[in-house]
Amino acid sequence: MLPKRPERAGSGRRGRKRGFTLVELLVVVAIIALLVAILIPTLARARELTRRTLCGTSLHALGKGWEMYFTNSNGRLPQFFNVLPQVADITSMFNFMIYCGREHTTGMPDYINAGMLYKMEYVGSENVFVCPTVEANWGGSWYLDVENPWPVDKRYGTYMTYGRRRMLNYDDPSITDYDPRRSGEEAILPYMLWHTGVDKIKNTSSFSWMADRFNTGSWAMLSHVPGIEVLYMDGHVVYWTDPTWNEKNQTGEVLYDNGIAGWGFNWLHDDIWMIIDGYHSPPVGQGL
Repeated sequence: MLPKRPERAGSGRRGRKRGFTLVELLVVVAIIALLVAILIPTLARARELTRRTLCGTSLHALGKGWEMYFTNSNGRLPQFFNVLPQVADITSMFNFMIYCGREHTTGMPDYINAGMLYKMEYVGSENVFVCPTVEANWGGSWYLDVENPWPVDKRYGTYMTYGRRRMLNYDDPSITDYDPRRSGEEAILPYMLWHTGVDKIKNTSSFSWMADRFNTGSWAMLSHVPGIEVLYMDGHVVYWTDPTWNEKNQTGEVLYDNGIAGWGFNWLHDDIWMIIDGYHSPPVGQGL
């Protein structure tokens, strides 16, 4: 009787290696694609939440810088220069210039507005002037115009992605200051913060001071839709959502679809600040 021939390694059923079929591979690819489709929006929301947190941190740092500035300046605002009318420190609808270059002033180029906090080293980095969401949506540049280099170019003006409200009168007696020698609307000081200083502001915890830019709807859309980060005079920061935001239509009558376009609508911007503070009701223009 002949001996059995030994089986070759791997020739038996147990040793046979089986690969994936085409159907199985397609199923795996489909599952991975589905998971990616589910996770991408979640990751995008997580990234935006992180950027929003960083934005709030920057505004908080600016708030601390303002606190130190006001303490050392008897509550007064930074001196402004004779800049072009559309960016004048008091009357501008939105104060976002931080350095006034030769082409924007008849005086000496220098830091103005929140830029004084950098000049006086009350804030440690120029990065606090830039919202990371605006930076990401714009395309990754610190500053948002080819004529805005950093370090500062003394020829041009330099801007931040945040803005500060203008310093004209406010029409609610609970937040403004009055001249006791007058009566009615005439008693409201015409340039409250400039003439009285910030120490005279009543209810600083409900007086918004700086925020992500919303001087146009397109600028607001670069930020944390459907809202903006807002710094209040007492230093706290709040994420404020447009109360008229329509998720389905992607519209909002306060920040995005308010009819504001270009310069010359200062009173409408004043109304938005008042809506943010809860003193006026939307839509824009109803409280004036």
